[in-house]
Amino acid sequence: MTQTSETQREGRLLRNVLFTFFVSGAASQPLGSFIPFLRDTYGFSYDLSGVLLSCQSIGNLLAVLAAGFLPVYLGRRRSILTTAVWMAAGYLIFASGMGTPVLLILACLMTGIARGGNSNFANTMISTLPGDKATRGYNLLHGCFAVGALLSPLLLIFCAGRWPGLGWRIMAGLLCLLCISQLVVYARMPLPPEYAKKSITSVDLRFFKVKQFWLGAAMLFFYISTEYAIVGWLVTYFQDIGVLDPNQSQMMNSLLWLVIFLGRMVGAVITGKLSRSKLLLLDGVGLFSFFLVMFFSRTPAPIILGLVGVGFFMATIYPTAFAFGSDCIRGNDLGCSVMIFTGSAGGILTPAMVGFVAERAGIRAGMGLIVVFAALLLFSILLSVFSVRAAQALPEKGE
Repeated sequence: MTQTSETQREGRLLRNVLFTFFVSGAASQPLGSFIPFLRDTYGFSYDLSGVLLSCQSIGNLLAVLAAGFLPVYLGRRRSILTTAVWMAAGYLIFASGMGTPVLLILACLMTGIARGGNSNFANTMISTLPGDKATRGYNLLHGCFAVGALLSPLLLIFCAGRWPGLGWRIMAGLLCLLCISQLVVYARMPLPPEYAKKSITSVDLRFFKVKQFWLGAAMLFFYISTEYAIVGWLVTYFQDIGVLDPNQSQMMNSLLWLVIFLGRMVGAVITGKLSRSKLLLLDGVGLFSFFLVMFFSRTPAPIILGLVGVGFFMATIYPTAFAFGSDCIRGNDLGCSVMIFTGSAGGILTPAMVGFVAERAGIRAGMGLIVVFAALLLFSILLSVFSVRAAQALPEKGE
């Protein structure tokens, strides 16, 4: 393959991956916005709502683990089709109005399986791009995810206002159709070369011994713990404390993802101009500080200010932390899978923990847990940054 044709293939791959991850963002995030409708329609408790959110995370975790091995045996295309199809199936259950806890738990597991498969595949494909193109690609990738997550609540507000009581199910039907279009793109995507030998023994496992890989995975663990809890409980929190009405609470979800999108576009622009370590430190301190502002405020203005700050400083943590830890796993499906798996484990714990505490001590106490995880995220960033700086200083001391 000539250099020109390879560059064209990479460009087509990037465009296709950005679209599929946009769909993933649009379809992965509405679950948090659906929770108030599910509670109103079926009378769910905080406990069950937290379980539903965590079930999506469990499905995500299982898919991420499987996605590290499936491409070795099935090939990348059949693997992503095998996992992505469950998003459409899950939203078909939501749209049908079958509201039994078992079916809804299955639907959340299905959306989680698809989300995990989409995430592992997209990040692996971006990791095959060369140099700064990969780092910029990560920011664009997660920017497209943010656009999808931003637009979904707005469409949900429109549907719920236009068809009261039925709008959220219509929204689920539209997402089902969007997920089908994603499958079509996956089936036609120009993929890079795969393993010559389809055996797990052919996979490079050296990344397991690289400290930077595990530091990146630790940051992802605490980041996803914090993000999933914020996104999953944000709408319910604002409604239940009485600061914002239901429509305003849904708008806050869109505002959060709008700011995340803008932040990721800023991240794509400053790639190469600001070191990863400095960007991570700035993001960690900013996220923790603004979440405290949002959590301790009791009136709309400072709450919105805190939310904007949280979104902006959240924006580049995931792509930067992933790039930080992925230097040693370029194009390695298993390496990407292990990193995302480690990070995604946090997404199982916090939504359920917030729901458990909220059921017994109130929603504000439940959200207080996120303060703890945001602090642990900041600590993991500090540990990663200073560990890398210490490693870089060792050769200098030896000279």
